[in-house]
Amino acid sequence: MISFKELVRRRYVRRGVIVFAVMTAALGSGVAYAAWTSSGTGSATTKAGTAQAPVVSGGAVTTGLLYPTGTAIGTAVVTVQNPNPYAVVVSSVAPNGAVPASGSCPASTVSFTAQAPGTPIAAGGTATITMANSVAMIANAANACQGADFAIPVTVTIVSGS
Repeated sequence: MISFKELVRRRYVRRGVIVFAVMTAALGSGVAYAAWTSSGTGSATTKAGTAQAPVVSGGAVTTGLLYPTGTAIGTAVVTVQNPNPYAVVVSSVAPNGAVPASGSCPASTVSFTAQAPGTPIAAGGTATITMANSVAMIANAANACQGADFAIPVTVTIVSGS
């Protein structure tokens, strides 16, 4: 038979083992926690790309016929290519200098009104922009302007976006 002293000793040993196991687990998890929350300092560097200008095919080509009304009745069509590796939006199409004369018709006979079409163009994509009622012929156009062809030089502005 086991003596009372032996039972008490076994109880203390068992408690000691349990306390040791609990303390080891607590300390072990503290070390593991510290390993997962460690940090350091430093710096990262990167470089921004450079935006490329849109490619405009020709100038604005007018569709439909112009008449000496002084009112914008002609439609201008511009083809724009986006050479950038990201999507852009056409924010404006504006006249770039005088409209070249066709034959003996003066350049000042035709005018183009700047537009803000907001047309999106995918990365590397192309868009055809149609701007209704953006071209006008002056009301007192010369007789030599009948049947004349007009090319309208434009500047296309793009902004990054989608």
